[in-house]
Amino acid sequence: MSILNDIINILKSLSILDYVLYFSVVILIILVVSLISIIKSETENTPEIEIESDGEIDLKEIAHKIDTHPKPIIDMTKYETEQEEKAIISYEELLENTQNLSLNYLDEEMVDEEVSVKLIDLNSLTKREPITDEYPPKVDVRLMKYEHEEAFLKALNQLNELLNL
Repeated sequence: MSILNDIINILKSLSILDYVLYFSVVILIILVVSLISIIKSETENTPEIEIESDGEIDLKEIAHKIDTHPKPIIDMTKYETEQEEKAIISYEELLENTQNLSLNYLDEEMVDEEVSVKLIDLNSLTKREPITDEYPPKVDVRLMKYEHEEAFLKALNQLNELLNL
């Protein structure tokens, strides 16, 4: 009986903060033990790769383990499987399909001898051109004349002044 009275006296002398600390330590110990048991069970379930005595990995054994432990099949809908089959395209096919397409133009005219304006043929938007060995394709670059650059810069400065007012 005296032991029971001693335990009751010790529990009465503890404050609320002591109770919180003791219970938090107990919960922390339980969590650590459960984490260790989960990690241990996971390492037991995974097949280990044996390393040969000279430090090399046996590739035949790895291939055999992959064949005997295949990945689980992912459930996909009919639409997803159809999209998966259609989406797979090689990089070479993609380049081949994109490089030989170009827009059809009906008319081209120059505005102010600087800007090229082209009329696109909407009835047949693209045409196939033979693939050339020239990569990247040559681009016709037309630069502005010095006087036009100065006028453009002055216009930008005026716009900047108007915006800052």
